[in-house]
Amino acid sequence: MIGIRDLARYLDISIGTVSRALNDKTDVNSLTRQRVREAATMLGYSPNQSGRSLRRGQTDLIGMIIPTGSDAMVINQVFLSVLDGLRRTLAANRLDLAIFLQGQEEDPFVALRRLTERRLTDGLIIADTLHEDPRIDYLIEKRRPFVAFGRSLSGGNHAWVDPDFEEAVACAIERLSQFGHRQIGLILPKRTTHYVHLIEERFAVELAKRQLNSSATACVKFAATETGGIDAAEHLLGSKPGCTAFVLTDANQIAGVYRRLSEHGLRPGKDISVIGLLPERRGDFLSPMLTTIQTDWTAVGAELGKALIAQLSGRLPNAENPGRQPQQTLVPTHYCSGESLHQIVT
Repeated sequence: MIGIRDLARYLDISIGTVSRALNDKTDVNSLTRQRVREAATMLGYSPNQSGRSLRRGQTDLIGMIIPTGSDAMVINQVFLSVLDGLRRTLAANRLDLAIFLQGQEEDPFVALRRLTERRLTDGLIIADTLHEDPRIDYLIEKRRPFVAFGRSLSGGNHAWVDPDFEEAVACAIERLSQFGHRQIGLILPKRTTHYVHLIEERFAVELAKRQLNSSATACVKFAATETGGIDAAEHLLGSKPGCTAFVLTDANQIAGVYRRLSEHGLRPGKDISVIGLLPERRGDFLSPMLTTIQTDWTAVGAELGKALIAQLSGRLPNAENPGRQPQQTLVPTHYCSGESLHQIVT
């Protein structure tokens, strides 16, 4: 591997000329630029990225902190699709995505503050956003470019991208209502993430709108595991009056629900209805196949990238340009027919 000095020596031109040619400066003629590039390719020239970053004051890296652990919600197929859309969008703008892992025992705010203070990236994507998230307030205070994957009550006017959970809930309840269901149970993971609050609040609104069951037992929260799904199903099946339909979001809980229903001799789509709100597509492999409300997770990732690139390009509000608004995007959802709904006969 050779450096810029070796390349300049080989071509017998100045280091400055080589540098300007490699960076497409207009004061270097096209023949010289072509000659420098061909020599760089032939000799295996590799730029010193740390030096370039120091001179330019930017790293061309976008960071994302991902929680790890046995029940880390974001490490799944859904999140891999988000990362793919994000990576593609960043790459098209000559930016790279850097993943930083956060241990299960670490405080999310501490991990983010450590990364921010070291200035290893030009911008950040924060995931698993909380109902009230101190990370958002901190990044706004530090004036660091960031986009939240998910909404929050914190931060005020900041950039975020989120699936339209409210519309997903409305679609699910409308479909179950059309099938004659009046006793509908909602099973949520026991988390402080904001999307859980969005779903719970819209669920109550949709039930009230149709004068459906709104008892305290209609919504339960259990661990985002198969065991949590088993316990939730047992709880709702034992409630009075018993639920004839379940709405869930977590793929692990859904697998547990299917198992408990089978143990009770109940089959989704025949004896009880089950519908998933934006779960992983593992539901396609359940028997009977799960009916779901889905979204384009790759598009979610692409929107995250676009929102952050807009900030890095100076198109968001600042002292010189206060009228601009940060990008806030709701990605639409759509109904995916499966085999897990059944009609109530009255």
